[in-house]
Amino acid sequence: MDDETRVRAVAFYFPQFHVINENNEWWGEGFTDWVNVKKARPLFDGHYQPRIPLGRRYYDQSKRDVVAWQVELARTYGLYGFCHYHYWFDGKQLLETPTNIFLESKDLDFKFCLAWANETWSRRWNGKDHHILIRQTHTPDKNRWLAHFRYLIKAWSDERAIRIDGRPVFLIYRPHHIEKIQQMFDFWQELAVREGLKGIYFVAIKQYEFPAPDVLKSFDAVVNFQPFEAVYSPDFPLKKVAQQRLMQRFRILPEKVLDFFRAMRYFMFRFPSFYDYEMVWEHILREGTVENGLPAISGAFADWDNTSRYGRRATVFAGASPDRFEFWFRRLVDRVSKRPESERFIFINAWNEWAEGAYLEPDERYGLRYLEALKMSLEAGG
Repeated sequence: MDDETRVRAVAFYFPQFHVINENNEWWGEGFTDWVNVKKARPLFDGHYQPRIPLGRRYYDQSKRDVVAWQVELARTYGLYGFCHYHYWFDGKQLLETPTNIFLESKDLDFKFCLAWANETWSRRWNGKDHHILIRQTHTPDKNRWLAHFRYLIKAWSDERAIRIDGRPVFLIYRPHHIEKIQQMFDFWQELAVREGLKGIYFVAIKQYEFPAPDVLKSFDAVVNFQPFEAVYSPDFPLKKVAQQRLMQRFRILPEKVLDFFRAMRYFMFRFPSFYDYEMVWEHILREGTVENGLPAISGAFADWDNTSRYGRRATVFAGASPDRFEFWFRRLVDRVSKRPESERFIFINAWNEWAEGAYLEPDERYGLRYLEALKMSLEAGG
């Protein structure tokens, strides 16, 4: 079975493990996410913290050999590609170095796509949502769209770009935040065709029910971002309908108002939240294959525990292990293998989101076991 007919697993790729001037200014000299990972402490008996990479390899993603190592490791264990997080703030780009290294290294034979993480950055980790580090404005201006396109076309025209129906895939994290999104997409489609492409395949990331579902009219597909698409679903066990409706209204409030309520929540709730790993995976396997008439591409996760960032306010998914991941992921692969070829993808959260406890990379406790579970599942069902 070739790459284009089997189930293709794509892992979200996080580029926060290299020093940038902005993080030095905001968080202290030499800051990367490893700072948070190293300082985590257990919240209860048996709590797996801190997370330590295998061989204490606290790597620097500004080094080409690190990017090459990650690509080779991912290829060896069956991943089809990485989905690089892309940070663009009306012309200001951050954390682009690992992606640029990859784009410039044509010998790294590995598929990829970009996911625009189009959110405002604030001091949310310490409850200061109102303290803005860099604001995402989405100015609806053709000159700004053009500047963004000029960077994106380098990725979209790369022969390694993940394509669906012959078009490079581009994901957007918060589609409902973008003003005049259809006009922006139309503009980009026109420019892409001029560049010799068949167009762009736009994918909306679904983390919760879309507060403005009409935005999906501009997209080709949706990808379920796990584990939160599951736990925020209206039919998730223990989820109250009234609570879900309240959250739906909450998310359409202006961003400054949301920042205020998040800050209040930070100071009011000083204890961890827990979800059952098995229950979440059961829900993932029941997810629909259509969202508002669009293909809903499956998502998966290995683990999630963001104690590194939020301390006692962490969200922990209890019961995660390589064995349980393999049990559930194998079933998801089997399910996805029966879908049309263009929908035969699984987006995994994540390759290296260490501060969220969401990673496939080897660590001191489990070694390569999550990667081995990934490979065996794909070979058995893909």
